Amino acid sequence: MSSKMRALVVTSPGGPEVLEIRDVERPRLRDDFDVLVRVKACGINPADWQNRENGAVYDEGGQGARSPTILGIDGVGVIEELGSSVDHLVVGEEVWYIDGGYAGNPGSYAEYKVVRGAYVSPKPKTASFEAAAALPTVGLTAWEAVFDKGRVRVGDHVLVHGGAGGLGHIAIQYLVPLGVRIAATVSGDAKADFVRQLGAERVINYKQENVEDSLFRWRGERGANVVFDFVGHGNFAESFKHTADYGRLINTVVSDWPTDGNGLAEWRNMEIGFVNIGLPQISRNHALRLRQVEILRRIAVLVDDGKLHAHVDRVVPFEGVAEAQRALKAGETIGRPVLSLEGSAR
Repeated sequence: MSSKMRALVVTSPGGPEVLEIRDVERPRLRDDFDVLVRVKACGINPADWQNRENGAVYDEGGQGARSPTILGIDGVGVIEELGSSVDHLVVGEEVWYIDGGYAGNPGSYAEYKVVRGAYVSPKPKTASFEAAAALPTVGLTAWEAVFDKGRVRVGDHVLVHGGAGGLGHIAIQYLVPLGVRIAATVSGDAKADFVRQLGAERVINYKQENVEDSLFRWRGERGANVVFDFVGHGNFAESFKHTADYGRLINTVVSDWPTDGNGLAEWRNMEIGFVNIGLPQISRNHALRLRQVEILRRIAVLVDDGKLHAHVDRVVPFEGVAEAQRALKAGETIGRPVLSLEGSAR
């Protein structure tokens, strides 16, 4: 096996043009608790372009040396090598994980990736590598939003912002069996058709109609009982107006707090919740990492039982990632773009 691998790296902050295909050192097991994964595919997630823009470079050993950062916060692949203390996996097993892609921990835009064995679990058996790669980040984030923070009840009116996006289309699939009434915002006809097929009762094209007014006509009262803001940024402030009295607003995207947010939330008796799946990794909280692994196991069961399906917007090689990230940031995608490394590892 060659000591080198191909990877898509970032050496300085910037637009898609700073992505560069390079031959870099293939990672090695750090100790007996690691596994080496031959990466087959990984999701192209908003965190990837955000890390690229925000300066994804890191110091090696604190010496100030700039090293290329490998993006990609989740991955799907095959176990290539096992540390001697890893006994729940076997060489050749198809697995998935959420790990890396932040400064200091290389991600999965590469042919190989070293991961702690405890943070790796079997991928859905019925899904291809590309289909599975569309799920880890969005599946986990939407799970924590819907089941941990949303606390929806039968009959609730629920609004999903970005219903056709990677997070939104998974959240709708989680919500449908819970007996709630679902509204979703979209930006075009194709996305509207897509979320209707998933089970959205009310589809709001925010470019053509006022979201607040549409919710009132739908529910007969102001706002929705639970609002999932999978768009963030400026949409977070707007979402306060879309949330009913005593309602819950769940945000999953880095956003600015509205200037009158505290007063509005207090006056309306609103609950505000946040989901940040990167916290366990950044804080190095082993227990929280294991909790995420367990959720990924449960998601895999849903996929294999035919109860959950990730829509793949496009599958691209290294050369197509820049355009996929641009389209993702521009809101042009449906579901999740995927990077495929099939046939590239040597």
